[in-house]
Amino acid sequence: MKRAAALLLSLALIVFAASCGASPELTLPAPELPELSAPPSTPAPTPEPAPEPDTVTLTLAGDLVMHTQLNAEALNSDGSYDYTRLFEDVEHYVADADYALCCLESSLTGGTPTGYPLFTSPDDLAYSLKEMGFDLINTASNHSMDGFQSGLIRTLDVLDAAGLDHVGTYRSQAERDENNGILVKEINGISIAFLDYTYGTNGIPIYNFPYAVNVYNYDYMTTLVSPNYDMLEADMAAARALDTDIIAVSVHWGAEYMTTPNVYQERVADFLFEQGADLVIGGHPHVPQPMELREIDNGDGTTRTGFICYCLGNLLSAMRSDYTYLTAMVQLELTKDPDTGETSITDCSYVPMMMVNLADYGVPASVAGWQRRLLDIRAAIADYESGDDRGGVITQALYANLQKGLADCERIFGDLTFPTKA
Repeated sequence: MKRAAALLLSLALIVFAASCGASPELTLPAPELPELSAPPSTPAPTPEPAPEPDTVTLTLAGDLVMHTQLNAEALNSDGSYDYTRLFEDVEHYVADADYALCCLESSLTGGTPTGYPLFTSPDDLAYSLKEMGFDLINTASNHSMDGFQSGLIRTLDVLDAAGLDHVGTYRSQAERDENNGILVKEINGISIAFLDYTYGTNGIPIYNFPYAVNVYNYDYMTTLVSPNYDMLEADMAAARALDTDIIAVSVHWGAEYMTTPNVYQERVADFLFEQGADLVIGGHPHVPQPMELREIDNGDGTTRTGFICYCLGNLLSAMRSDYTYLTAMVQLELTKDPDTGETSITDCSYVPMMMVNLADYGVPASVAGWQRRLLDIRAAIADYESGDDRGGVITQALYANLQKGLADCERIFGDLTFPTKA
């Protein structure tokens, strides 16, 4: 309406101007055009983030051989015990792991601690291990029965009270029958089945309660050369049926003080890998033995990478003969592929360690405030070479022994360089 009125008014003015003799220029108002707007834009779809793989770091440690000298080192003035101080130099390797394990060669009987040949330890040992960051205690060893059946049961009760997982010994047949005695843990989305065995019990029979200790030899009281493959096969079948991502088997086996595995260890290890084990963690000989990453045939045209250490050595002990003061903590990384669901070993290394008694190097305990400690060999060497002798603790003699210990560990454990990650 407004536009029409404006047009009529313009025409009227033209007619009026013409009648007056004027010759105006004919100017019409520009038509009003509708305002054009840009077509609405469609936002680009946000890409779905690629799923992240699940990863778990494991720390595998050796045997706690609880000699009386260790108890003396841990004794506090109030009569309690603190074993964490023995691990001051290496505790972070345990604490930083998602899950850490070691083997206990002692019974927690609640009485006065005793040493070899029947090891018993105070309950404080369990709480110290928990405080440091250990999660799983393997309890099947030749010293499982050092406190006899009552001590075995009490040991498990104390470990439970301290919040520590355990596998390898059992309070009842029902406890052994559950999952065939297998411990299953899910850590960061990766499930692991843990099993634990020993070759024998130092001549202490378990005839009346065979469920109490996972003994894998038929002849555990005599010659120790006849593995019960039927039992191992049944347990491994049960482990496979649990459908976990990884199967880890710890075994107490081998000849003491030998730095190479014997044929019985090799046969049992091969059998366990054939039955589905991914990790085989050995102990008992008191000295380091080789470790390796090996390619395992799955029997269906595929392969997997397995890890074995025939013996990690003594994590703690007061032994002084060759190599008994050497050990290592193995650090494993497990990764679960989000697309395939397959879990594999994606990194593996070890930290050489030495149990040091300062008295062997003429250093008074008053200098350091301690006498026995488990040292990270490489870190101690690096400190000394940079001019830090740790307050007079690392003498020239200790430095030389640390260098020898490192060479011995690398020679015995072997080259565990993991393939470069893609």
